[in-house]
Amino acid sequence: MPLTDFVTDPADPFSAVTHAAPYDYYRRLADGPPLRFDAQLDCWLATGAIGVRAVLAHPACRVRPADLGVPHNLAGTPCGAIFSELVRMNEGERHALPKQVLARALGQVDMESLQRRALYLAGDRVPGSADQLNDAIFELPLFAMADLLGFAPAQWPALAAWTRSFVACLSPLSNAEQLAGAQVAADALLQSFGRLLREGDVRPGSMLAAIVAEADALGWQASGGVLANLVGLLSQTCDATAGLLGNAIVALRAQPELSQLSAAPELWPAMLREVSLRDPAIHNTRRYTAEDAQFNGVRVPAGQMIIVVLASAGHAESGFGHGRHACPGQAIALAIATACLQAWAGALESLPLAWTYLPSLNARIPVFAQGDNA
Repeated sequence: MPLTDFVTDPADPFSAVTHAAPYDYYRRLADGPPLRFDAQLDCWLATGAIGVRAVLAHPACRVRPADLGVPHNLAGTPCGAIFSELVRMNEGERHALPKQVLARALGQVDMESLQRRALYLAGDRVPGSADQLNDAIFELPLFAMADLLGFAPAQWPALAAWTRSFVACLSPLSNAEQLAGAQVAADALLQSFGRLLREGDVRPGSMLAAIVAEADALGWQASGGVLANLVGLLSQTCDATAGLLGNAIVALRAQPELSQLSAAPELWPAMLREVSLRDPAIHNTRRYTAEDAQFNGVRVPAGQMIIVVLASAGHAESGFGHGRHACPGQAIALAIATACLQAWAGALESLPLAWTYLPSLNARIPVFAQGDNA
């Protein structure tokens, strides 16, 4: 059972992310104007399927402010160097080619083979307690991605630990100690990928080999950009897949009728796709107007921030984004999460669990504790 209070409504879209039952609130947002200015938050809100899709598709809406490609607190740091190259955090001509390289390489992944490999890895790490489950929902996806990229198993734990530390730089809630740890982790991740590429140890058939081949074929020679986006593949796997997997476990616990899925593994992918719509891992994202923009008769001036409340769009939108900013790794996340659920289903049925959510303004990731199955 969730440990969070069910009674009080979320105060705003940020507090809704970690609320135990935010979806009535999201439905009310969706029933209102698709685009509105929130004086208390001092920004615009895009809500419901119409508002969310309109903003995500609008050419004037960018993922970063026009005059701030890298957040001030990351400028001149290893984290900032990575951030400036990430195709998911930037757009424009400089990032168009690497985005194409990554999309083509990700499109070559054999999902059936990945799911079989992830099933084997998850079977070796079946959680027997809430603490083990909290670690596993982060580590197993990262292990699977590190394996897919071609790292040796002995390297996976360090890569996973560094990635979990690095993602702290992407959250405005991180404290000074977490940000300092993120810088150390960023440097370690860049060095790890750099060594793998320099030493010629890229495993034939790995996703890293596909990325290198596509980069050569399309003429993407910026080595710093390649390394940064390889780190980005791990960081995107971290929170998004942990949230998808954790929220699926919550759905299994909250809806006993889903227990029949343990005997029908072919139904897991459909269940996970439903979870990604009904209780997505990513609830909010941001856009910034590079110029004056019109949305169904509403004018938003240049230089404004818009909070895009993905979770208010219902079945029209998932936490994997939409349009030109749709996450190209969605199929990979679903394959890994499917394998984990299949491997852990029996153990999870008998594991007493309660849950709250990790502090976040955007990502909905359960934190499990020992609970009562009664």
